[in-house]
Amino acid sequence: MHRRRVTRVLGAAAGGLLGAAFLPAAAAFADSYEIIPDGAETYTGVYGLENTAPPAETGSIQGYQEFEVYDTSTNQVVGSFEADESNSTDIAGDTNTELLVTQDLSGTVGTAAGNTPAVGSVIDTYTDAGGESGYAYSDLTTPGGADTISDTSTSLISGDDPMSSTFDASGGLSAGTDGSVVDTEDMELPNINLAGGDEFLPASGETVSSISGAAPYDIAIQGTQEFEVVNSAGAEVGTFDGDVTTTQDAAGTTTETILVTSDGSSGTVGTAAGDIPTVGSVFSVIDYAYGPTPNVYSDLAPTTPGGTDLISNFDTTLLGDVGVPTSFDAVSYESDDATIPLDGYDITPNGAETLTGANGLPPADVAIQGTQAFDIGNGSFDADVTTTGSSVYAETTETILVTQDLSGTVGTAAGDVPAVGSVIDVANYGSGYETVYTDLISSTGASVISDISVTPFGDFAIPTTFDATSGLIADTLGLF
Repeated sequence: MHRRRVTRVLGAAAGGLLGAAFLPAAAAFADSYEIIPDGAETYTGVYGLENTAPPAETGSIQGYQEFEVYDTSTNQVVGSFEADESNSTDIAGDTNTELLVTQDLSGTVGTAAGNTPAVGSVIDTYTDAGGESGYAYSDLTTPGGADTISDTSTSLISGDDPMSSTFDASGGLSAGTDGSVVDTEDMELPNINLAGGDEFLPASGETVSSISGAAPYDIAIQGTQEFEVVNSAGAEVGTFDGDVTTTQDAAGTTTETILVTSDGSSGTVGTAAGDIPTVGSVFSVIDYAYGPTPNVYSDLAPTTPGGTDLISNFDTTLLGDVGVPTSFDAVSYESDDATIPLDGYDITPNGAETLTGANGLPPADVAIQGTQAFDIGNGSFDADVTTTGSSVYAETTETILVTQDLSGTVGTAAGDVPAVGSVIDVANYGSGYETVYTDLISSTGASVISDISVTPFGDFAIPTTFDATSGLIADTLGLF
């Protein structure tokens, strides 16, 4: 099968499937296998261009796509798989791509050169702006066996240099009975306390839906999970579903953030003893690597609009729980109804946002993800949206990734509907000051990029060449 080649390919390391970074196709590899995208990427999420809640990568765009294992010596595809992915480009032009294999489609599944990576495998590649150096990390799972972990420094000048790594990015990830990826390795953390001695704990494994981070330094696994609420006597009083993000980093710190998305068929919703947490409530547990003192944060959303949140934050220690005062309101970032100025037109929300995930380290910061419809001029579009807030920086950000054009003229002129794949990022500093960055994809040429400082004294253009959508335009136009 002859395919149009992309600018970044993945070669195999000696003794394993993956080990060389996404480097230019002209680069020499240790063997003749590469991984190339097959078809267009389906976008599922986006993170902001500044103050992104780690371990999500700044400016990362999430989605899923099919990939092929390609034998360059025979020009044949020898395997294929589907993967969740995260692509990011920083201000210097460096790129990071992370894959989580979710389904094996063809070929021999295994860890040898030319094999299709098994479900649950994680692959991460970083490349500098010039494409001359980077690294490639892979954690290839073997059903019923040990993982094969590889970490390789790559250079077009000095060649590949294997590095030692024990970072287990795919720990607990496996194929579920329904074909989905599940995370069955629950964090060894204290159950999260509610009113009256109630607590909640997982009632099922996490069904994985997306990935972010930069393995082997950190990784975030996002998905959905069911939880049960039990009272002080140990009896179940109800259940709820939540969007869940579990993270780990190379230092050994692990975290879990939970956003309540639906309440079960039984139980009373509220903030009192015996109640099920209200939809929109946010919980976070940070288990530091240096000792048994995890931090537990909770923000119970009110049962009625306009009500008061119930915020709690404490460290669990060997001597008991120690309260840590905070006013950080994670729930407040679940909606952003502000208009966004664009070329003399306003982008305005049309309807409520559907929440799809949470990331970050509350009470330090939080990123709330969702989907929402927007109007501009005489048209409208759907988008993935992430709103980020921080107790460290006095600003909020809203990042929009256009996923579907609904009506109007699609283009880059004033009042046009942004094309699918376009990115709009707003950083609001308060008191009438904000910056509005746009990267509008064009079907006829290069993206139209602008960065505007909005102030009470007028708007000012900020020179920039940063391309938030670089590497994704080919996906958008279906050129593979």
